[in-house]
Amino acid sequence: MRKNSNRILWFPVAALSALSVIALCGLPASAAQASAQPQVLRNAVVNEAIQFDVSEPLREMAQAPTQAGVGVSVHPMLQPKLQKLDSSTPGPSATAHYPAPGPLISAVRGLGFEGVGQVGGPLDCPSVAMQTVVPPDTNAAVGDTQVVEWVNTCYAVFNKATGALIAGPFTGNSFWKSMGSPCQANNDGDPIIQWDKVNHRWLAAQNVFNGPPYHTCVAVSQTADATGSYFRYQFPQQAGFPDYPKWGLTAGAYYQTQNIFGPFSFLGVNVCAYQTALMVKGNRNAQQVCIFDNSDGTLFDDSMLPADDDSTLAHTSPGEVLLGAIDNFYPGGPTVYQYVFTVDFTAPGNSTLAGVNGSMPIVVPRYDLAFCGSLPFISTDCIPQPGAKSDLLDTLGDRLMYRLARFDDGSTQHFVVNHSVNDTTAVAARWYEFRAAEGSTSLSLYQSGQTADDGLYRWMGSVAMDKAGDIAIGYSLSSATTFPSIYYSGQTAGDPLGTTETEHSIKLGHGSQFNSFDRWGDYTSMALDGTDSCTFWYANEYYPKSGAFAWDTWIAALKFPNCP
Repeated sequence: MRKNSNRILWFPVAALSALSVIALCGLPASAAQASAQPQVLRNAVVNEAIQFDVSEPLREMAQAPTQAGVGVSVHPMLQPKLQKLDSSTPGPSATAHYPAPGPLISAVRGLGFEGVGQVGGPLDCPSVAMQTVVPPDTNAAVGDTQVVEWVNTCYAVFNKATGALIAGPFTGNSFWKSMGSPCQANNDGDPIIQWDKVNHRWLAAQNVFNGPPYHTCVAVSQTADATGSYFRYQFPQQAGFPDYPKWGLTAGAYYQTQNIFGPFSFLGVNVCAYQTALMVKGNRNAQQVCIFDNSDGTLFDDSMLPADDDSTLAHTSPGEVLLGAIDNFYPGGPTVYQYVFTVDFTAPGNSTLAGVNGSMPIVVPRYDLAFCGSLPFISTDCIPQPGAKSDLLDTLGDRLMYRLARFDDGSTQHFVVNHSVNDTTAVAARWYEFRAAEGSTSLSLYQSGQTADDGLYRWMGSVAMDKAGDIAIGYSLSSATTFPSIYYSGQTAGDPLGTTETEHSIKLGHGSQFNSFDRWGDYTSMALDGTDSCTFWYANEYYPKSGAFAWDTWIAALKFPNCP
């Protein structure tokens, strides 16, 4: 993920004001509490692709290195957009230890295998991308027969049954090789790989950060084979740095969000919809409809996640649900904010974004953001690791974490999402299940839970639900005596509401990350297999041994025994 040129999170409040990242004044009432009517934007902009073509099969487009040597690249990000600092809270203190034995989560681990990394061998990304990067931005998707993992600058295709490497690693911009566009020329990271469960197609997306002008690059596979040919699109983006893009796929549209930055300040969030029905057919006239939201100048709305469909029902919704904007009050609050994007591809001017300026709040159990320190010095660099007193890892505790997963069981829509919070001793992964009636976009909280409060630090989570109602959450776990490792927990359908079962390890780390700007993540992914709607696939990073810029990734299948 690439943002501003520096990532310095220990800061005095006065410095934040100078950067225009934070408004220290009080929020307008409409942003802090429910309005009688949600605020609505109608400023939609419609675009068609600047460029379009059809690729050769990706299996034939392995990209050879173009230069000698390997460079180092940090993909940094701007400070979190806090808007009201109303009190201070002490940072967590760890009494670190390995997780105590106890009744384990009933979900069992299945196949597990190495993903793309930076530690040499056949899956070494720097050997093809010619640079090492932090963080990896690990995400993976699972199709009918394949798993595709995309880290910041490389991707690879694996056999779902065996974990064997089918193709890659390739550079991320290989999806647009020979297109003759900025999509081909730039491999900027913040990638997303997704599987369209209704149309059985792969979607690969990456923004071009080398601007202005800025662009969104989208590749949609012609078939279910990730190594085959793709329909390739280059769309324009809002005039501003389009950072931290996230995607949600539905039968009606592909949705994308990104935070927009100027040279020194946050400008707002751009919410876009892409015309699925035409893109899967390779129609170059497929539309992009975007609404830019600056919260009427308050900059309240940010870091939105669009709902991503995990069920295979080809239903159409009256609008796309988004959640975000949890970072407006320090140390935290009792609210997650909802938005509804209603797109009209026939008459784009009728498209609307509701919930603007925090006008559609959902009350949740109070949380403290995963920040440490106290005013006037606060930071998200909070996660300890063995032998690394000055290398505290970033929690990214200012936002909801990818994905907002939706499972529609035919009568009820279930939405699950997570974020990192401070508990009494360390950092926990907090998760929510929201529900909405079939055909409705009105969410209400059904339950909330979080991981154990035992002095261990759990963060960088991703969560999903299977067709039986089981919930799986994967995350990173670390402490001053526990190397950063990959764990999972969750809830079996029928458990008491709000309970989280005892975790189990997926992959134990054997090293700490040093001299890598404290970057970890910036996201992971829990994907649900659409072929059975029972098997989860989780991808995250770890260190095989201590070092700098030397992460590896692991991909693992999980399944609850009660899911048929």
